[in-house]
Amino acid sequence: MSSSGGLESKMSIEQRNEKEKEGSRSSKLVSHGSRTLKQAIQQYTPMHVWGWLFKSCEVNGRILLREGFIDVKDIDQCIVKGDCKKLGIKLPAWSILQCLLASAKSNSQGLLISDEVELTKSNWPKDKVFEWFLAPLLVIKEQIKTLQLGEDEEISLRKLIMCYKNERPEEWDNTGFPSTDTVRRAQLQAVIRRLQGIVGSFSRVPTFRRRFKNLVKVLYLEAIQTGLIAETDGGSSRAGNRNRRQRVNGDKKNTDDNGEQNDQSSRDGDSIV
Repeated sequence: MSSSGGLESKMSIEQRNEKEKEGSRSSKLVSHGSRTLKQAIQQYTPMHVWGWLFKSCEVNGRILLREGFIDVKDIDQCIVKGDCKKLGIKLPAWSILQCLLASAKSNSQGLLISDEVELTKSNWPKDKVFEWFLAPLLVIKEQIKTLQLGEDEEISLRKLIMCYKNERPEEWDNTGFPSTDTVRRAQLQAVIRRLQGIVGSFSRVPTFRRRFKNLVKVLYLEAIQTGLIAETDGGSSRAGNRNRRQRVNGDKKNTDDNGEQNDQSSRDGDSIV
């Protein structure tokens, strides 16, 4: 009996140990899975950032078009002549500046690209090119925070970015900008120029160029819908409209020819905006 009892006791201990090992392995798997899921949720890709930027440009572009800070001439110059500084440089710079202003106000450690998404050094795209662009934005955000801009100053910046060269403080003398402090003006103008420089570097990236063509198409259609671009009986007007449509449709075809990757990129970006 004692031998049998000892054997049963030994088997019971071994079974218990085996169950504990299984439980430990299961716990590790769950823990590892949780970490992996957490990383998957928090780690953003370049397409997320592109999606946010161009969605923001689209929203701001529509607003600026209706308020007159972007006009038909700007769209014409971009589509027909290829001069896209206002749409391709100033509009993205304004969209990024809005992000920096919101991030500075909220004391964000990173960049608030939406109500629910904060880009930080730990979760932004692990891509050297993006690190070169995003890291300077964090520095600019801190500069903006130290300036402690008033609401009236922030409102004025939209017009100043879109309509002025921002090379000298005196440019702002008759713009309605609240502060007459030339040092403060110079600091803000330096911020604007640096943002435009960053966007200029962005614009060399193929993804930027593809998405920018879509943005121009959206603004062109918005201009038609709001009556800023209208069909007329004049031959030159009809020819101009036809020329614009051909160029816009040509851009659309080129964009479509890039295949599913662009469609997926667009969906990825829209998911976090």
